[in-house]
Amino acid sequence: MATPEELAAAAAAERKAIGDKFIKEACGRFGISPEFVHSARYDEATEEAVILTKGGTRVRYAKGDKVEKLDEIAITGINPKNAKKKVIAGAAK
Repeated sequence: MATPEELAAAAAAERKAIGDKFIKEACGRFGISPEFVHSARYDEATEEAVILTKGGTRVRYAKGDKVEKLDEIAITGINPKNAKKKVIAGAAK
């Protein structure tokens, strides 16, 4: 027979697994790769995921929400057009 501590730990692990799965689903909907997630959490009370990207964009996702994919700057924080610019001053990187 399981002790109350073991039951509580199992319930916490199950809730964490549900939250991780939901966060992964939200990242897929917004087009966010896992390496660009700064932080993420799942709120059980509102049943929504809150994700902060490396680009500084905070998004919320609840089951069934219609979302638009984020642009590259919002996800990575790097403007892909700047990589094509010629260095005017200073050393080229």
